[in-house]
Amino acid sequence: MSERPSEALTEFLQECVGEHLRSVIFYEEDDTEIVYVRDDVADQYTDEEVERIVREVRLEAVEKPHQESLYEHGPLNCTVRWFEDAVEMHFTHDETSGTAAAMDGEVFAIHDTFIGRCMDAMSD
Repeated sequence: MSERPSEALTEFLQECVGEHLRSVIFYEEDDTEIVYVRDDVADQYTDEEVERIVREVRLEAVEKPHQESLYEHGPLNCTVRWFEDAVEMHFTHDETSGTAAAMDGEVFAIHDTFIGRCMDAMSD
């Protein structure tokens, strides 16, 4: 049996960012699977808060066709939100499914990413 994309992403992120990986969630229309969650992160959220977050992420997936229609850029593959304490990446697969991954906020600085370098340029 082949590995699912959300599991492959989890393994990739664990290799790349190690202990900075906070969580990976896979969702479909009627189901949600927490593929990975770091213990301290799990302790920060109640089940109700996780459900609310997943609802919001699902709404983003519903918006995928609309977002794609706004630009002549092809399919929308991922959205990234960089908060002070976390980086949230949302990979929408279609209107009803996707994978959301979170990492510690310092990941961009540690890995000298393009977005991190852009942020540095604006703060100089």
